[in-house]
Amino acid sequence: MDNPARVKKIKKLLGLRGNDTNTEYYRVADAVTDLMHFCDSKGIDFDQEMRMADTYYTSELEEKVA
Repeated sequence: MDNPARVKKIKKLLGLRGNDTNTEYYRVADAVTDLMHFCDSKGIDFDQEMRMADTYYTSELEEKVA
């Protein structure tokens, strides 16, 4: 999957069209906050997930220029 496809996927999943409803998010911060709550409820280390996400993101940016 390339980065434009990743953007399309997350937009489809989250909404992010200025609506705050039961099915979509208004802001990225709202989605991240709910992910934090989810991680707490499942015993997942959110900070570790963010470190992994940063590693993945950096790698995916490098794919674009390669």
